Amino acid sequence: MNERYRFADFDEIIKQFPDQSDTLIVDAYLSDSAEASMRLFRIYHPLPRHYHTQCDEHLLLLRGELEFLIEDEPPRTLRAGQMVSFLRNVVHGVRPIGTAPVVFFAADTPRRAPDDVHFVDPEATKGLKFVSHLKNYANTLA
Repeated sequence: MNERYRFADFDEIIKQFPDQSDTLIVDAYLSDSAEASMRLFRIYHPLPRHYHTQCDEHLLLLRGELEFLIEDEPPRTLRAGQMVSFLRNVVHGVRPIGTAPVVFFAADTPRRAPDDVHFVDPEATKGLKFVSHLKNYANTLA
């Protein structure tokens, strides 16, 4: 693999996400540098209101339908193919609609550190860890 570029097959990575998780999300890093990180992630449980202090976030919904909570605005329905971008410290959350898996492509600028997740109400996570990582996935095309 060339270190200056890479290819990824989203459909193949998405197939590798488990059917269930005891974390709120499971992610797969596509790139991870100081300037930016890019990930695919699947949501398994409602994602309580939270914010990030170190990065801006750009989310493209690839699969599913959800209510996106942002700041004090009324919830907004997002469907596959729609995107939301927001700056650091903007409070946001996600409530999946229906039973279809919810999968996002995320670009974080600069890189989002794994511990840069701050819940408005930590009790709302119901004791679940925020994230686990997809292990041993093939993220490149030959």
